[in-house]
Amino acid sequence: MITLKDKVVGSYYGMALGDAMGRSAKSLKPETIQQLFGSMDGFKDVIPYIGKGVKQFKMKGLYGSQTQSALVISDSLLKNKKVDPEIISHLLLKMSANGPEHYFGTFRQPGKSFFQSVTDLIEDPPRTPEHNMADATFLSMGIPTGLLHRERPEVGIHLNIAIGLMMSRNLCEITGLALTGYIASRLLKFEPEKNNDSFEQTELILRDVEMFCQKIENQLKKTAPNLWKTTPESEHGMLEKTIKNLREQWNIDFDELLSWVCENASDQYQTKITSPAQGYVLTLLPLCLIIVLRKYCGFDSALTNVLNMGKEADKTGVLVGTWAGAIYGWNEIPETWRSGLVNGKEIRIRGEGLFSRSFPKEAKDIYEMELGLTSKEFETGKKYFQKPKKFTRPTPRPMLSWEDEDTKESNIPEKSDAVNWRKFEKDKSRNKKNRRKNLKNNAETSE
Repeated sequence: MITLKDKVVGSYYGMALGDAMGRSAKSLKPETIQQLFGSMDGFKDVIPYIGKGVKQFKMKGLYGSQTQSALVISDSLLKNKKVDPEIISHLLLKMSANGPEHYFGTFRQPGKSFFQSVTDLIEDPPRTPEHNMADATFLSMGIPTGLLHRERPEVGIHLNIAIGLMMSRNLCEITGLALTGYIASRLLKFEPEKNNDSFEQTELILRDVEMFCQKIENQLKKTAPNLWKTTPESEHGMLEKTIKNLREQWNIDFDELLSWVCENASDQYQTKITSPAQGYVLTLLPLCLIIVLRKYCGFDSALTNVLNMGKEADKTGVLVGTWAGAIYGWNEIPETWRSGLVNGKEIRIRGEGLFSRSFPKEAKDIYEMELGLTSKEFETGKKYFQKPKKFTRPTPRPMLSWEDEDTKESNIPEKSDAVNWRKFEKDKSRNKKNRRKNLKNNAETSE
């Protein structure tokens, strides 16, 4: 019998574990993953493959910014019992400063969207975030609220909308953040041994998810009316429609279902999407639901299957790790995976804190903890980081004989300014000719 505590801890631990494993496969094509690693059936060392398919160093077994941003939320919730934007902003900004070279503070390889939204928090009060893309950057930030308020999902809606509005102005992104947390709480009630390959149970879950999308958007309409009004009508209910259509398509062939995910997202976003593992809310959420619920194949198989698809592997790893952990619990995570996660002890006690709804007294300070981990990754892999191009300050141009000595600033244009450079060259030639002519005239006069 899987206990609720095992499920909550397994879900939170699975989030960090999926992120850590996924970092090695991030941005890679499935064919490249197969060539380099064979299969994502464990933590992979990227050092032998840097420059041969892998571009950036990542420490084996260490999670990245997806989990770090969720840690910020869980620590804030457990300490303050509510979402306080000022406290969360302060902690995010603190973690974005004073890190080693090549890093965004203590955050490890965050995306451009995350960098921009955190940077926007610098002002006091924080200005409205400019992020307006449904690129699944902030979905992991909804997980702690879902696990903490697992029995009161309506409370989770309010809290996760507040978190989403801090980071984004995209309706689909904010809805996806809140929905990610709700799915985690919903799957805590799922008992796989009693529901093997049960479409009825899966359909019930998908219907609940669909209805919850509607609740989130109704609350968003009240909480952020200006955002709702300025969002194109075609984007209203976008995620809800996708979940509904997924439910209706559920029994078609597996590969056909994945193709449908790409086609649906392409139609909705009006852009060509060729892989369900590309970084969009309308691809990653449906894909990870399919992987977790389609065959009930166990925690390890579910995570391996999605990571083998590459692309946004850290994001898919977080979603599948969280949801599969909620179904199968802590004990079903392979022991070699549990022991291979760097900082696993701190992740586990925070998962226990979400279960007991209290901040663990023995937990380390998140800033000091993450700064230490990031510095350790930097020291381990600093010789693999790309060196910045050396900047050479141009040597001051000496004064030429024909320049006006009384002029403090040189009138010489840059060569990139083609028009003025040609004019400058012509004037220079003309001045030389005039100077020679004057010298000749002076000489003749003196004779």
